[in-house]
Amino acid sequence: MQTTALRYFLAVAREGTIAAASARLNVAPSAISRQIANLEAELACPLFERRPRGMVLSQAGELLARHAHQVLASAEQVVTEIRELEGLWRGLVRVACTEAFAIDLVPEAMAAFHTRHPGIRFDLAVLPPGQVTHRVVQGDADLGLTFSLEPSTGTAVAYRGSLDMVALCAPDHPLAGRGPIGLSDLAAYPVALLPRDTTLRTILDAACAADGVAIEPALTANTLSSVLPFLRRTRGVTLVSSVALQGQVARGEFQVLPVRSRRSLARGIEVQTMRDRRLPRAVQAFLTALVATLPPVRS
Repeated sequence: MQTTALRYFLAVAREGTIAAASARLNVAPSAISRQIANLEAELACPLFERRPRGMVLSQAGELLARHAHQVLASAEQVVTEIRELEGLWRGLVRVACTEAFAIDLVPEAMAAFHTRHPGIRFDLAVLPPGQVTHRVVQGDADLGLTFSLEPSTGTAVAYRGSLDMVALCAPDHPLAGRGPIGLSDLAAYPVALLPRDTTLRTILDAACAADGVAIEPALTANTLSSVLPFLRRTRGVTLVSSVALQGQVARGEFQVLPVRSRRSLARGIEVQTMRDRRLPRAVQAFLTALVATLPPVRS
């Protein structure tokens, strides 16, 4: 089974039509149709259900898609390892992560690694947690760093730990410099929060319910970068993971405050890789470096 045929097959599965796959791959539709037909003839079964609005994987197609992701990842790995025979001189590391890790932690780890290995290139995609895991499962990212309310079952987990939630405010905020504060203390100020469909809000809303505290956000935004100007210009406060803005906090741009609650405000985090995939040398080396920047796993 040729990798070209598998690549075309996965493109049709992802895009839903041969025409869309043709545009994505810059390959003639007839060439894609021919490769799909050859695969179906070789396997003696249909791989797609042809519907008026497009093509959907059949049961056999779903099985082949899982196999194809593994085959293409392995083929890419062989090419990479051949190029790496003389050391970590070149390579591409594709990372997907949520925004909290993309502001400081992951770029700092990449910069430090690139200083030691300038031939290594990086591709960083900033996505919601579920899409991070999907990228890894599909083979579109080598590593995923994401919050997870439950242990991942579709990936290999290289690291699983937890991070506490902290309050974040401007250095001249009335709460700045105080010790642990309660959720009720936050309610006295304009609060900026991420939407309810995020892991942060899931944990926070449960803690507020346990403490009998109602927080009505003055600002709801789906990116942390949109919240920061609000904090700078108001007496606003937000809640973030304890590693989200280490650089800005170290430079004195913001202050973090521990938050106490009857219910834990910690969130699980995972570093994920594709299951059963042997990682290229550059990816494995960066994985080791990235995990070293994360908090030790609590026993």
